[in-house]
Amino acid sequence: MKNILILSLFVIAALGCRKKKDTIVEITIKNEVNEVVSSASVKLLTLPPYEQNAVPVLEMEGTTDINGVIRFNFNDVYQLGQAGVAVLNIEAVKSDLDGTGIIKIEQEKVSTKVVFID
Repeated sequence: MKNILILSLFVIAALGCRKKKDTIVEITIKNEVNEVVSSASVKLLTLPPYEQNAVPVLEMEGTTDINGVIRFNFNDVYQLGQAGVAVLNIEAVKSDLDGTGIIKIEQEKVSTKVVFID
């Protein structure tokens, strides 16, 4: 009986101390001829539903690398046990080209999306 109790406590402790994996968003920007677009400005944001001129609840932005990719880390946003992370709007701009999209962020995974700008 004592061994079962010790084993049970060990299992509970091991499961309770699970290390959180990375929650990453990876956006690739391409143009109308399917070429990657470097140095594009990308913004991720979520707006409260049904509110005109609402301030974004969550907003992150950055610039694509030479491969047309930008990565956002959501480790600070996602907490273990949380049901889901977020669904975000994507806005991409490069010179006179722009495009939009939507991405659902999956917890502890790399969520990817390709956005076309024209």
